[in-house]
Amino acid sequence: MAGATTTSSPLRRMESVCRHLLPASPPILYQNPLGAIRLESSPVIIGGMVLDIHAKPSMQPHPGTTVPGMVKYVSGGVARNIAECICKLETRPFMISVVGNDMAGDFLLKYWRSAGLCTDGILQIDDVTTPIVSNVFDGSGELIAGVASVGAVEKFLSPSWICQFRLHISTAPLLMLDANLSPDSLDAACKIAHESGVPVFFEPVSLAKGSRIAPIAKYITYTSPNEIELVAMANSLSPPEKYTFVKMEQSKNKAKAVEYLFEMLSPAMFFLLEKGIKFLLVTLGSNGVFVCCKESTSLMDQRKSEMMSFSTPLLQKLERCFPSNMLVDLPREGSSRTCVFHFPAVSASVVSLTGAGDCFVGGVISALCGGLGMMQSVAVGIAIAKSSVESEANIPDKFSAATIADDARRTLLSAKMMWCK
Repeated sequence: MAGATTTSSPLRRMESVCRHLLPASPPILYQNPLGAIRLESSPVIIGGMVLDIHAKPSMQPHPGTTVPGMVKYVSGGVARNIAECICKLETRPFMISVVGNDMAGDFLLKYWRSAGLCTDGILQIDDVTTPIVSNVFDGSGELIAGVASVGAVEKFLSPSWICQFRLHISTAPLLMLDANLSPDSLDAACKIAHESGVPVFFEPVSLAKGSRIAPIAKYITYTSPNEIELVAMANSLSPPEKYTFVKMEQSKNKAKAVEYLFEMLSPAMFFLLEKGIKFLLVTLGSNGVFVCCKESTSLMDQRKSEMMSFSTPLLQKLERCFPSNMLVDLPREGSSRTCVFHFPAVSASVVSLTGAGDCFVGGVISALCGGLGMMQSVAVGIAIAKSSVESEANIPDKFSAATIADDARRTLLSAKMMWCK
């Protein structure tokens, strides 16, 4: 044994020298071995799985020093959050994403494993750090500042990896893309969906990345920007920049605030519709949501949507609480009118705002996949978002079917048409 050790020591030293001098090997790419083999028709979600680090001070922060507070890990990433929300509404998503083969990656995959979801599309990469975002919040849950390290999503969620799941995308009732993807990957995914008539939902993620919609706008069925993302998206398609948004001073008059927002945002909304986007779902924070559409189009292949599941208790309650005289219809097929509807937000006891937008999108997608109409689906999304802001987690542990149905009903009853010409 001693001789064997003596013989192997020079070899080990030589290997160590080689590791330092020779070029590094490319990262090893492989599918998660826990992935399921069975192929199902599921909404396909492509984008970031991110470890969020949330820091919330217990006193006013001061530059140049630390203050007491709470720091915790939270599963995050726009696409991941949306997929988790969809799953908790009993619609099973198929996720295409990337994580490192590290502790953070295992943390993010824990939910997928426990929920029995397919992980075939989640790429694990050796020697690459899992995407991480560090956020600092104020005492009311509003984001003060954040730093995102998500380069792995853009680098490794390549067109070639996405194309391996062509069958999943082409048979999906809906494809959701977040703007963390590279322009080439966004284009590749959109073209696969377009070839099979699969509607595409584009989530702009941020002011900087929302402009990535410019080359793919003609493929987009739905998108869900906030006010500033909407203007940035319009300007990316209309150089030089011609659309602006000036935030209104805080007003207790909600009706006045909504009218102001419509006047400010309608030029950008109408322009994006002209560029081919079918439905704009503009999130306005506590002022609700604008739904803007050019004409009634087939929301998705009805045959595909009938294959999807949706939360049965919730669906039963929704069917009972949505009266027939509610605002549920879009303009007739072939109509050339442009219509804008306003849906108010539901009052909530705010704990954290970080997952609200993702839960809104997840609720809309789940409801659409369950066969609900556009207006009903938006109302469900708003109700799901309300549950999110009342939770510490990005996505609540569970949703109350009775509460969501009641909130969705009240939202739909209060919706009104702002414009239709």
